Amino acid sequence: MYEYVLVDSYLVRTRIWTYPQDAVLGPTLFDIPAEEMFFFLIQSYIATGLQILATKSVITATYLHNETDPRDLVGSSLGSWKCRGQGIFLLCSAVPIFVRARLIFGWASPVLLMLWTFAYQLLLTLPWTQTWLPIGLPTLYLWIVDTLALRRGTWHIESGTKLGIHVWPHLEIEEAVFFLITNILVVWGSVAFDNAIAILDAFPQEFPVNALTVLARKSRSFYLASGVFAGRLRIDLVLLYAFCRVADDLVDNAPSAEEADKWVKHFSNFLDTIYSPKRDEARLRHALAPFPSQVQSILVLLPADKLPSEPLYALLDGFRIDQEFFNKGSKTTTPIETYSDLERYASCVAGTVGLNLVYQHDPDRDTDIATKEKCLAAGARMGRALQYINIARDVRTDAETGRCYIPSEWLGRSPVTSVDARREAFATHRKRILDAAFTMYAENRNAIEELPRYARSGIRVAVESYMEIGRVMRERMEQGKPLDFIGGGKRGRTSVPPARRTLSPSLVPRGRGETERHEQAKKCRDCRSGSWKHRQCCETGQSGPPVPATVSIKAPLFFYCPTSSKKPSPTLGTSLEAEGVELVKCEPNYNVWFGDGECIELSTDIARMKKTIERYLAWMQEAHVHYEASVAHVLRKNFSSMWSMARPGFLSYLPVLHAFESIWTRAARYFMTERLRRAFTFGSMYMGMSPFETPGTYSLLQYTELAEGIWYPKGGFYKVLDALVKVGRTSWCRIQAQAASLSKKPTSCSSISFYWSVDQVIPELGTHNVFLADDYKSSFDEIFQRQQLPIEPSFHVNVPSRIDTSAAPTGRDSIIVLVSCGHLLEGGADRGLDSQDWPAMVSKARNTVLETVRQRTGVNLQSHVIHEIVNSPASWKEKFNLDKGAILGLSHSFFNVLSFRPATKHVHVGSLYFVGASTHPGTGVPIVLAGSKITAGQILDGLGLTIPWPQGGHQIRTVSGLDDRGKAPAGLNRALVLVLHVLLLLISAVVTRRHLYQSWILIVILSACVLIQIIERFDIDSYKL
Repeated sequence: MYEYVLVDSYLVRTRIWTYPQDAVLGPTLFDIPAEEMFFFLIQSYIATGLQILATKSVITATYLHNETDPRDLVGSSLGSWKCRGQGIFLLCSAVPIFVRARLIFGWASPVLLMLWTFAYQLLLTLPWTQTWLPIGLPTLYLWIVDTLALRRGTWHIESGTKLGIHVWPHLEIEEAVFFLITNILVVWGSVAFDNAIAILDAFPQEFPVNALTVLARKSRSFYLASGVFAGRLRIDLVLLYAFCRVADDLVDNAPSAEEADKWVKHFSNFLDTIYSPKRDEARLRHALAPFPSQVQSILVLLPADKLPSEPLYALLDGFRIDQEFFNKGSKTTTPIETYSDLERYASCVAGTVGLNLVYQHDPDRDTDIATKEKCLAAGARMGRALQYINIARDVRTDAETGRCYIPSEWLGRSPVTSVDARREAFATHRKRILDAAFTMYAENRNAIEELPRYARSGIRVAVESYMEIGRVMRERMEQGKPLDFIGGGKRGRTSVPPARRTLSPSLVPRGRGETERHEQAKKCRDCRSGSWKHRQCCETGQSGPPVPATVSIKAPLFFYCPTSSKKPSPTLGTSLEAEGVELVKCEPNYNVWFGDGECIELSTDIARMKKTIERYLAWMQEAHVHYEASVAHVLRKNFSSMWSMARPGFLSYLPVLHAFESIWTRAARYFMTERLRRAFTFGSMYMGMSPFETPGTYSLLQYTELAEGIWYPKGGFYKVLDALVKVGRTSWCRIQAQAASLSKKPTSCSSISFYWSVDQVIPELGTHNVFLADDYKSSFDEIFQRQQLPIEPSFHVNVPSRIDTSAAPTGRDSIIVLVSCGHLLEGGADRGLDSQDWPAMVSKARNTVLETVRQRTGVNLQSHVIHEIVNSPASWKEKFNLDKGAILGLSHSFFNVLSFRPATKHVHVGSLYFVGASTHPGTGVPIVLAGSKITAGQILDGLGLTIPWPQGGHQIRTVSGLDDRGKAPAGLNRALVLVLHVLLLLISAVVTRRHLYQSWILIVILSACVLIQIIERFDIDSYKL
């Protein structure tokens, strides 16, 4: 689909392929009409569906052949056909004939080459009814339909770009070849998928599926850590630790000591076999025979060629020590009599085999021997520390099974295997073992930094996940709480205890500070306990504390949706207003200054606006639809997966949200002059995006400004954060600073911000002033495409002292200037700014701002500035931990919002939730507060607690004139929802091809549900947007 879009977009933009404007509905994506995008789905569905039906009764694995076996006559001939096919597709990629044909072959040949290389065996050996028939019939059908379209003039191929040959009248040879090749791509892709499934079905023992399942179930810490590694190293580590887990389980779960000894011997025999100088397949099969089939599939894949044998044999020695607890015949003596015995045991079961594997995979091979030996020694000590954590955790569980790893010399001569008899002594010695573990951890953790770079993160995750268990134990011991909950009675489980994982989920902030405060305050009120991790060094987050001079805030902030702060929140039992946050309305909203000195006021006063802006109400109608639909179907809904975007309520509104058109394009439909378009689109800067790229949906920002006004929290925005922190603390919320950051993703722009105190009042400036560049589009291209500071930037000037007397002393003003610029780039040679350039860039931005304000307002600010604070992209990153210095979090392009945006709950890590500007639904104070409510609901639902706030949907408000505008599209949209759902479910049938009949049942049931919903809600007379 992606390649279809690229090629068709190029053909349309270069006018090789054209169509009359009255032949399409109007919506486009990358200049491609919506009808053409829908055709791609139909074509894929027809070809794939036919191929599925044709191959339903075939066992594809029977068509696989061994090309190296001379007895397989078919297989021995396939290699030559593979090479011929590859040669043909390589030649086709360089066809020198006419533009249209060259594009088709140049685009399709690399993909065909890849599919042929992967699936040539099935393509050559499957019956033609299962390969060429699913290609031929849809192609013939599409040729006929295309002929009718070309004859009617629905679309046209420009002359000079084609051969002029026709398959039959009106059907160009290029069109025929295009349909044939695209259907080949679809069917061959399906066959390649069948080929992969056939190999998995035929040779399950050759793939580490069982190993991964065992690791995920038995050792979550190492499973999580393995996800940080990549490629073959991750697979080998999974296989290694899966081997350790199954060995431990077979020995520990043996019904008797004799049976356990047998398993140890079986593993010893297996190691002897795989480490013998000469590989003997018969001997290997004999060594594997005693093991269950699932264990065999793990053992045969153990990467023995990359591992030393000593740590694996040492692991078996550790198992033998375990068995000595039962072989001694007396519970008054144990194999762990001294601290040295404990060290020896821990060294056996926690060796350095994993680190050896890491060094075997070192791609650079540049680690010197001394450093390697140092890291291996530190790794051995760290392994003992982690084993001590395990021992301290499982004291009770081990004692119940007749084991005690606390040295007997610590306990005296009386029996030691009864926890009840030695509870106090055990508590003391458990602390001694924990102290020893943390001492070794502190001495050796710095060695992680000397490991190969690609291995550090994974090793750190594994180590820290174990040490967190120790930290929990220490906390509970200090608080005098029992430790029996730790480990849950299940040995060998390396994870943070369930109580820690679920009752105190880690909230890792993905954006601005106010989100985390609001969400955590709600969570703590309902759960009465919690720990909130934040990367910033203080509780104020990005907004910062008040500065007790003449500048009292850290950014030109304003508050949308004031009603949300005045209404008491059922989740918190209070409101911002009740907590002392006073909102002051800014009137007018903005003064927008242009290059010739002309100024336009944007206000909530309709009469004032109507005098100067044509078609203002029509634009407000559309923006109202964007706002109300977004609140109901985006801000108050979670998008945890791609299927969340298939909700009928959301899909029915998607066409009227104009998500695939830019906000500039939408404004151009209503405002005839360039200046008014700029005045109604510059707000995209507050999303960190260019108005030429921002989806049209975000006109909702201007709607909130013009319908509800812009408000300022008196005393600075810090008052809002302080109120949220205060509410959280009264609800037993603990805020933990300096949490680790997450992986980086595409971000918004940055800014150079100036905070000035001036020696007099500047009456020419209102509360909010926007100075727009004359070369409007070019200035945004410099920011968002080249990550630079524009030659002539647009900028925002905020004067908070205009409405808040506490922002500056009497007779003076405080001024904040925000100049948007590109964010920091890592390793960018041709774009972005190097850190050494920032002083010059800051000076350039300051001079530009001062000169622009002087030219457009007549005010010479430079002579009145008596104090200045500056934040640049570098300082945004250093002071506030903003990734790449991007002040608004992640970008808000279509493919970076909704289900494409980082989810509010981690996919793999249980009870790890996210809040902030860089997770769903996005940036902006009311937006992130809405997101915090979504996250809080997820947490409560995950804990099985009742969500205390109403779950009803947002009541979409109506404005005059919207009903007539919405009736007809609504009916069409609902019908399209049904069609789209059926298509999406049919595509899901392709993915679950081996369970086709279940998919068809699912299609029928869900489609019926969608149809019933449409019938119930499709009431044109009463329908309201």
